[in-house]
Order: sequence, then C-alpha cells, then structure tokens
Amino acid sequence: MYYTNKETFVLSADGCMDTERGGLESILAGNDEGAKGCCFSVAMSADGIAVLSSDGCAAAPDGTRLPVSDYSYAELHQAAPQLTPVSQAIELARTCQGKIAITVHDQTMLRQLRMTLRYADCLDDTIIIGLGLVEAARVASANLHIMGELPNLPSEIDALVNAAQTTGLFGLRAEPKDLSERLVSACRQAGLFTMSRCTDDPNTLAELIRKGVNFIETRRPDITAA
Repeated sequence: MYYTNKETFVLSADGCMDTERGGLESILAGNDEGAKGCCFSVAMSADGIAVLSSDGCAAAPDGTRLPVSDYSYAELHQAAPQLTPVSQAIELARTCQGKIAITVHDQTMLRQLRMTLRYADCLDDTIIIGLGLVEAARVASANLHIMGELPNLPSEIDALVNAAQTTGLFGLRAEPKDLSERLVSACRQAGLFTMSRCTDDPNTLAELIRKGVNFIETRRPDITAA
C-alpha cells in the first residue's frame, strides 16, 4: 500500500478501549473504533519465537510473571496458554488493512520479525519502534521501516533531521509535546515520518492531527474518529 509523509494514521495502542494488553482483542477493538492501524510490543522466547508482551513477561493464570526470554515457547504456552505469537497479531492486523507499529526492546528480534513480515506481505506497512537513535541508526538498513526514539526535543532540529535522513531512518518518534511544528515540518521536507507516543487527551490528539504528525498512538481511537 502506497502512502506518503503528508498523511496521518491513528494507531490503536495495546490495550485500547479497556481491552486486555498483549492480546488480539485490542487490535479488533481499535479497528472497530476507526483506527487505521495498531501498536503492540513483542518479546522473544529462549528458542527464538516472538510473542506479544507489553513488558517482556508472560502472565500465568495464578498471576506469576514469567520472563519470556528465560523459557522456550512450549514452556511459556503451557504456563500461559493465552500467550499470542506475533505472527497471529500480524496476520490479524493485515486482515484489518491497517498500519502496524511494533515495539522491540533490542535489535536481536529484527531478523525474525523481518522474515515474518515478509511472509505476511506486511513489510511496507510496518514500522519498528522502541530503539534509541543510535541503536536505530545502526540497523536502519535492515530492510525495515525503523524509527528512532527521541528522549526530548533537541535544540538542533536541522542537525537531528539531517542525521536521521543520512543514516536511513524511516522517521522519528517522540512525546506529543516534543513534536513541534518545526520538527514535523523539517521531517516532512526531508522525507521522514513522525510518530507520537501514546496520548488519550482530546486536545493533544487534535493538535497532533493539525500539525500533520503521521502516526498517532492512542488508547482512544474513538475520540479521533469523532
């Protein structure tokens, strides 16, 4: 699906509309409320299977939190049957015909994600978030749309945007308050995309839309639809 950095897509956050985090219901709920895509976080099991996890853990029925990276997928599935492989989430998001934003906590997950996304024909419609600027720049040529995370609004916007463009980043992600009109405009002129971290405030959402931020994450996609 072709799109440009002059467009805006509202993405449903993990757990949107009061659904449980780390599950497929959140993707469906966001789609039903008019979101044009979804966000979810992944973790990797000890034997290299990517699963949905908002905090790197799997929740057992008794409330025990199991670090995903410490167990095989079979062990995790036995202890936490509701655990969802990322391939199922990607397939559901593809069925909804929306964009996908996947949070990763380190670059070791990228190889498998790239293979899974290519198999599902979702590479062009998926962005990878969660990596700091330096780490994101190191892997920007991995045939994935990788965004660098801004810790705050930089004083040298032009230098930042130039560096992001030169290293091959897809764009920049930041807190809503740090996505100034100047930063959004500079990114647009450089061919970069912008994304806001999650917000549910109606005024903030309206302001992000007005500025032309490309990807807006929210737990309340119904507000933006209204």
